[in-house]
Amino acid sequence: MDFDALQRSIYELNEEELFYKKYYYAKQQEYSYQKFLANLDISYIKKHHLIIPEYPETVPLIYEDYWIFDVGQPISALKHNCYTPAITHDHTFFELTYVYDGYCKQKINGRRVDIRTGDFMIIPPGVLHSISVFNESVIIQIPVKTNTLMRIFSNFLSNDNILSMFFINSIYAQNVNDYIIFHSGSDYHIKTAVLMMLTENINRENYWQNMMINTAMNIFGLLLRNYEKGAELPSISKKIDAQRFGLIRYIQDNYMNINLDMIASKFHYTPEYTSKLIKEATGMNYKTILQKVRIERASFLLVDTNLSVQNIGLQVGYENVEHFIRTFKKVNGMTPTEYRKREASA
Repeated sequence: MDFDALQRSIYELNEEELFYKKYYYAKQQEYSYQKFLANLDISYIKKHHLIIPEYPETVPLIYEDYWIFDVGQPISALKHNCYTPAITHDHTFFELTYVYDGYCKQKINGRRVDIRTGDFMIIPPGVLHSISVFNESVIIQIPVKTNTLMRIFSNFLSNDNILSMFFINSIYAQNVNDYIIFHSGSDYHIKTAVLMMLTENINRENYWQNMMINTAMNIFGLLLRNYEKGAELPSISKKIDAQRFGLIRYIQDNYMNINLDMIASKFHYTPEYTSKLIKEATGMNYKTILQKVRIERASFLLVDTNLSVQNIGLQVGYENVEHFIRTFKKVNGMTPTEYRKREASA
């Protein structure tokens, strides 16, 4: 599908949306509702992965990566079906929602949040929410795997900006923002970039995943450059947020050669107080979060470089290769070599 054709087609209801529209209007009256349910073809519902609350087996409360992504796919882009039932759920990936045209209602941990044309909302993994699009607004969703975001968007995460704070807190901190919204209005470049991602995901021509990742990076850059000051976050304690962000960032930047005394000295705390802050912020003790950061970095190097397992272990702070392999397998359920082969074949 070419770009111009896509611009036209996103306003047309697809087969699933037509089904959901009938379902939505049937629910407005008891008679039509019962008639609709009586005539449902359950085999059709299962074949098309439709969500019908009256059939609990069709309702995933947690959207795992495999619900959205093909094997090895790091990022996706799709139009959210209009009239879909508003099911409260969470997911294992970051969900980016862009209102291309119109509006929709999100309910996030019990709070209603309305977003309109040009709004770009990011919801991290593990946040209970639902989305309501009971009209023919055009909503584009861009799911991104957590490990993809950490590996590929590291340039943004290495700078002090509102997105890096949001992403790092979402991944490591225990109590985090439920969402962030950028209000980009009628920004032509962002609107075009989102459609380009949708086009790439539909056509899947050579290098389509690379194109999607690069376009997503471009969108993040535009959001930070032009709309960071007006970004909307649910209110939390900025003092605590900055404090834990500083601790996590320091561990991230110095994971290879670091210890608790070094962190305490850097922030002018006692080791005991530093340990307490890390635990309060992340729900993990210092050793656990250091291990998490090191193994994540090792995962990136296994995919992005041809370094040997031993050299990667050394680069992330493990002088003993056997200890590195055991730790990696404990965290990821496979050895570094097995992980590298799996990612290479994806």
